[in-house]
Amino acid sequence: MSQHIKQLPYNPSIQGLRAVAIILVLAAHAGVPFLYGGFIGVDVFFVISGYLITGLLITEIEKEGELSLSRFYARRLKRLMPALMLMLVVSAAAIFALTPLAEHPAQASAAASAAAWVSNFYFIFAEQNYFESTSLANAFLHTWSLGVEEQFYLLWPLIVMLICTLASKYRLPLLLAISLLSLALCMWLAHSNPVQAFYLMPARIWQFGFGAVTWLLARRSAPSSSAVTSIQLAMGLAAILVSAVLIGENTRYPDWISLVPTLATSLCLLAVSPGASCTATTPLARGPLKYIGDISYSLYLWHWPVLVVGQHLLTEKTASSQAALVLTAFLLAHLSYRLIENPIRQYQNARVSPKWQIVASLVVIVLINVQLIKWHNSATDQIAAEAPSVLALARSDAPEIYRYGCDDWYASAQVKTCHFGSKEASKVAVVWGDSIGLQWFPAIKQALDLDSGEWRLEVITKSSCPIVDQPIFYHRIGRIYTECSEWKKGAAAYLSQLQPDLILIGSAGSYDLTTEQWAEGTTRILEEHLTSAKQVAIIAPTYALAFNGVTCLEEHGGLEQVRTLPQDTCTSPADNPQRATAMTGLKLAVDSLPGVTLIDLNDAVCPGKRCAALLDGAIVFRDNQHLTASFAASLANDMRVALGMP
Repeated sequence: MSQHIKQLPYNPSIQGLRAVAIILVLAAHAGVPFLYGGFIGVDVFFVISGYLITGLLITEIEKEGELSLSRFYARRLKRLMPALMLMLVVSAAAIFALTPLAEHPAQASAAASAAAWVSNFYFIFAEQNYFESTSLANAFLHTWSLGVEEQFYLLWPLIVMLICTLASKYRLPLLLAISLLSLALCMWLAHSNPVQAFYLMPARIWQFGFGAVTWLLARRSAPSSSAVTSIQLAMGLAAILVSAVLIGENTRYPDWISLVPTLATSLCLLAVSPGASCTATTPLARGPLKYIGDISYSLYLWHWPVLVVGQHLLTEKTASSQAALVLTAFLLAHLSYRLIENPIRQYQNARVSPKWQIVASLVVIVLINVQLIKWHNSATDQIAAEAPSVLALARSDAPEIYRYGCDDWYASAQVKTCHFGSKEASKVAVVWGDSIGLQWFPAIKQALDLDSGEWRLEVITKSSCPIVDQPIFYHRIGRIYTECSEWKKGAAAYLSQLQPDLILIGSAGSYDLTTEQWAEGTTRILEEHLTSAKQVAIIAPTYALAFNGVTCLEEHGGLEQVRTLPQDTCTSPADNPQRATAMTGLKLAVDSLPGVTLIDLNDAVCPGKRCAALLDGAIVFRDNQHLTASFAASLANDMRVALGMP
């Protein structure tokens, strides 16, 4: 095959567009305010890839009369594999050396799936336990998009080859039809299974397809004036940036809003396509943006492991610490690009056929994958062989209710109650809440002295479901938490029939609700149950740590070592704006209804409004927000006094 069609001509403006994409991703992952939606930079990459790959494939078919799949796949592996494998090996070594053993199996599994380009499937099925959400972030989570892209590369050449057997006039409508079918699948999954909509290649191929359609449109379009293309580019960039600002934590994604950054990227590509008058003169084509675009692949590879492992070593996340980690990622990306990615990509050796290049690449992939699997198995065996440490036991020190299936999480809206104490007891108490409310179960159980036979205690709980009459958008499932709303209706009906002597209601203060929503939603809940219970109490949302408490203790050498360190080790300020909003709303609700009390034990949890992972020798938190059952039980007397029990 002739040399000049191995890749499309270098376009500095597209590199600048890549720079915009990676900067948005970096900003979002580093926690820059108002740029939570910066993850749409991945969507920009997808559209660019569809544009460039389709152009490369069709150009080769037209000039050579056929498409060499072996050459195409060899080029893709040569372009993407070396830098990825370097990142995986170095990151795995850092995690092995710097993080607790308990974190290794999940990290090793994700790394192995990333080495095989299937980490998007891994992350669809990996997170099954609600309480896993507060463990160390996976350092290889970002590789899901590489899995989607590589799977696209496997499928797309075959689609293009098939389409190119038809007359050229059918290419555009067929590619558009494929893209729209994928878009329809994506929108359906966005409402039925948002996780699959986010991670699955068939649900994301429409974004690559829009890039392909853009290439065909650009090829057919007559050159536009400089003023027109400049306006197109400005509009496209503005739409991308506005999307990044407007998309928040509670925005379902991907959904119809994902069309905005996708179409905006297509508009930008039309403005900088060959033949457009401003291709080489746009701000994207010059200065730092061009260079950041050049290293964007390496920067994408390195930024997330650096942020995860770096944050793992830092006591508190601050603007300066995040900036230092981002600069570290830039340095590693620069070195990776200069020493690995670019030299290998540009190296030419005609004596090694594409087929043997593919074989060699697959051998490297298998060898690294095997080592990562060995790491996973070794870590798992070591954890199983060792007697659990005090800190390891603290991670699982949860109330006993989770052993009895009291919590269905989002699996269903069915009300499942758990009963404790004598069925013949003369009084019935109910604790109703999410996992933060139910972390007080050990204290409540002791405060009621169930062994005396006077009280029976019933548990009604659903994780991440606040006892507020408001619909909740749940970002972990990417949609309105309908199971929560239905479950609360069922629980309310059950309580009306039960007519308990005491209802204790508890929720986290981290939900994205306004003061008015907390006040009005809680008031509606309380008004409904004041008549069905002799006593109603709300447990104030508990303070939380800014990090995983057990992990921090492990990183500082364990309990004995922490006791010798400064008193502020593994501590963080207690309150946060969301919890303050919740407390204001709850107080308004309680004050408006006589007979309802507010129980606030936070002074015992975080004395002086500063939370610590270790307090007076006791491990306080089993993650970053849930109290250990042992610590909660130690506050049983405080709970008894707050309830007015003798």
